[in-house]
Amino acid sequence: MNFNTALFLFLFLPFFLITYFIAQPRWRPVLGIAASLVFYAWGDAVNLVWILGLILVNFWLGLRLGSNPPKWALPLGLLVNIGTLFAFKWFIVYGDGVIAKFSEHLPGRINIWLDSLTFPLGLSYISFQLISYLIDVHKGTVKSEKSFLGFAFYILLFPKLLVGPIVRYQALAGQLYEPALNVDQVADGIRRFLRGFAKKILIADTLAKVVNVVFELPVGATTPAVGWLALIGYALQIYYDFSGYTDMAIGLASMMGLRFTENFNNPYTAQSISDFWRRWHISLSSWFRDYVFYPLQRVRIPFAGQSLSIMVVFALTGLWHGPAIEFLIWGVLHGFFVMVESLFLNRWLQSTFRPVRHLYALAVILFTWLIFRAPNLDYAGDFMMLLFGRSRENIQLPFTVTSPLPFIEPTFLMAFAAGILLIFPIGTVIQSRIARSLPLQIAADVILLALFVLSVGVMASSQFLPGIYESF
Repeated sequence: MNFNTALFLFLFLPFFLITYFIAQPRWRPVLGIAASLVFYAWGDAVNLVWILGLILVNFWLGLRLGSNPPKWALPLGLLVNIGTLFAFKWFIVYGDGVIAKFSEHLPGRINIWLDSLTFPLGLSYISFQLISYLIDVHKGTVKSEKSFLGFAFYILLFPKLLVGPIVRYQALAGQLYEPALNVDQVADGIRRFLRGFAKKILIADTLAKVVNVVFELPVGATTPAVGWLALIGYALQIYYDFSGYTDMAIGLASMMGLRFTENFNNPYTAQSISDFWRRWHISLSSWFRDYVFYPLQRVRIPFAGQSLSIMVVFALTGLWHGPAIEFLIWGVLHGFFVMVESLFLNRWLQSTFRPVRHLYALAVILFTWLIFRAPNLDYAGDFMMLLFGRSRENIQLPFTVTSPLPFIEPTFLMAFAAGILLIFPIGTVIQSRIARSLPLQIAADVILLALFVLSVGVMASSQFLPGIYESF
């Protein structure tokens, strides 16, 4: 099941919210768990057993860590969670080769089982939440959760299963038992969900119609202008896709009486790469800061310690997206620029004209997105040459293959223009003014409903596109 499906919008969500709203507060966590199990099983029933197993193991380890903890409890928890995440990511990428190599020596049933393995829905986010929970209990930052229902509710919450955000236990601990509903909070949650839905459908999915086609073609089949359009379009697509899902998740949580942490803060207005990572995927970058960077700093090597810690953090950030060389290089490049900025570049940037700082950050972000999106490094190198008019070859393909190119549809251009306009914090200014005026709020709500109706129409007439970050 997915947020941008008719099944979720018009069957699952209304039925869940009605029962959730009329239920007594103490029963809402039970309803939340039941709904989350249905949500998960609908999309990935086979792997639900892995997730439930992780919940059981980590709940038990949390109890052991809560009082008189044995020395082996935290290492075992880290091994289980990191090992499960790494094993699945590695096997899904390279498993076919392993099966082919050892298939003759393995029983037939095991081969069939290995062939059927898929990456569990939300495992990347669930694993990091479990790791942070165990570490925080071990450090005494939070008390271990004594109620299995409360712990399962925290981990299984369906709004954050697909693409996060990575919500730490401490942020929800006081809200898990009897979530209180507030009319204003529910209304704000509905508005947040509608905004996120429109961002996903009207901007991200519309941009994908051209961006995906360009990156699936041989590099020589496009022109430099189309290449630039696709690269900038991808930067916008991944932002509105990911932040749109995050808005929907935060909105759903608000409807349930819960508060999730923010995950974005106008990242494309960043003045440096360090600033970008304070604004992009905030829940992930802050997780690596608190659970990897700070511990490394406490045992750092003299002179090179901080730089080494930065590179380790960003290498792991890249590999979190998948065990592929493209993701690793993407992470290492971001780490390199953050490291250089921390050493000396920030001093120069602070004295530089603001638009120059912005252009520097956007240039690094765009070209690293190219490596992130490209199917391989050779493709990324050829695409970069194309952008500067130095393509190695020109390939003529029939229109049936390159469609919708070379004609860029007006809907794409409208989504492209809207995407560029809305990367600036104009929305925050508008929302603050709307909140002070009831007539403006009513008008804004009518516009949101109109955008929702339009989004549903576009969704119904288009091919289903899952969230980009669902695959990580």
